[in-house]
Amino acid sequence: MLPALLVDSIIRRKARLHETPLDRYRVCVAHTVQDYEDAFKLLHVAYVFQGIEMIRGVDMRITPQHVLPESTVFVAMEGDMIVGTLTVTIDSPAGLPLDKDYPERLGQLRSEGARIVEFGSLAIVRRCWHTGVATLLNMAAYRFSYYFLKATHTTVGVNPKAMPFYRAVYNFHPLGGSKEHAELQAPVIGLVQDMREVQDFMRKHFDKPFADGTSVLDRYTISPPPCIELPESIAPEELPRWKMPRAVFQELFMVKSNRIDSLDPDAKEYLRKCRSRETLSLQGGAGLTKADLEMAANKRD
Repeated sequence: MLPALLVDSIIRRKARLHETPLDRYRVCVAHTVQDYEDAFKLLHVAYVFQGIEMIRGVDMRITPQHVLPESTVFVAMEGDMIVGTLTVTIDSPAGLPLDKDYPERLGQLRSEGARIVEFGSLAIVRRCWHTGVATLLNMAAYRFSYYFLKATHTTVGVNPKAMPFYRAVYNFHPLGGSKEHAELQAPVIGLVQDMREVQDFMRKHFDKPFADGTSVLDRYTISPPPCIELPESIAPEELPRWKMPRAVFQELFMVKSNRIDSLDPDAKEYLRKCRSRETLSLQGGAGLTKADLEMAANKRD
């Protein structure tokens, strides 16, 4: 069995981050109903294809955290077609997806003062595997989390077979042993990354520049590629405008799915505190009424 250091070196050479195309795709934050619906459908199809989720009547995979304002959904586009998605969730009283699998370890990080985000709900269309989509999504998620959300640590839950890649390329380390996923039909291992160490890690291990002469480190930090559609900075008071608009929230979670109904009591109570009564009652300018909700429910039955 090869030593971990040698395995990591081989994986990093094969990753070839400096060859990621910067003009084939664009990455942005989902904003419209179509953006979110396409992302959630891609996620469901990808998980069904992998055999870790069953086909459902509602063909979207929506986690409890997607319903809460702490989640930001990124989409990768090729032309006008979605080819990838990744969700960033900042920690909140409602917790993170990995709390179902590693509550003690995440609790320890919180007690040490960590500000945690979780990268999850990753899906890429099959023909775009190994073409740089995942790298660009990660690049956007890192920038958004570290510079805008002021996160100190990133967590991810991955198949144990993927753990060496995340360790070698992004400096993730295990939160604990592998487990059966709380929701999916697959094993999972939780990983954590200290975001404050990422820049030194990349400077040390990814010294080959892009074709335009910029470094991998620069593209993650001071000089993100134009294909990543994020501003240079976001003031804390401007962050709320990046959350899901009311009309989108209502159509996705109250009309096109029943995800709110399936939340646990604690999550529902938290949702009532962070979303207005108008949003949760289908009133107040969204163009949706109680009759719309009842009609949607009848369609689902």
